[in-house]
Amino acid sequence: MEQINESLIPKRMRRLRLERSLTQKALAEAIGVTKGYISRMENADAAPPVGKLIALAQALGVELNAFFEAEDPAVYLSVTRKKERPSVARDHMAGSTYEHLALNYPKRAFESYVIKTPGPSERSQLNQHKGQELIFVLKGKIDFSINGDDFILEEGDSIHFNASYPHNGACISDEGTEIISIVYNEPVNTGDDDVDNS
Repeated sequence: MEQINESLIPKRMRRLRLERSLTQKALAEAIGVTKGYISRMENADAAPPVGKLIALAQALGVELNAFFEAEDPAVYLSVTRKKERPSVARDHMAGSTYEHLALNYPKRAFESYVIKTPGPSERSQLNQHKGQELIFVLKGKIDFSINGDDFILEEGDSIHFNASYPHNGACISDEGTEIISIVYNEPVNTGDDDVDNS
């Protein structure tokens, strides 16, 4: 499995923000965090959780791909072999890894991942962002919560939901879980703010 150089991601986050003349405060307000949180993300040595990357991409008006590599407008398809899935972000669900299914396809209308959790896990941090998500359970069992409602999802089950509601989940299988997650991103209008080159 190909590994993304996560140390590059915070630098690209800062560059994309400055290119759009956004202050750290304006970007923080757009994704619902503090200015200090943005500062810590931009000075970190690794990528933030995938939920925060999705929210950042929406707020900056870019594809998630922009954090990882340059887009090629000539690309009209993307084949990702099982052993070549890049691991793009972690820690959104405790102990899980995210393998992107189409990172090399430019101008994607949605993001798709295989999320693997090796065994029972703590409930992940709450996540919410504009758009929709679909989760399909390939293996094992998860306890999924959205907006205070809990669902036990087993192999073959799926759930499609409005991602603007707070949601999270946990693996409750001894053998671990594998799920497919498809995320449709809606753009966020950040408005015009003063430039902060810090």
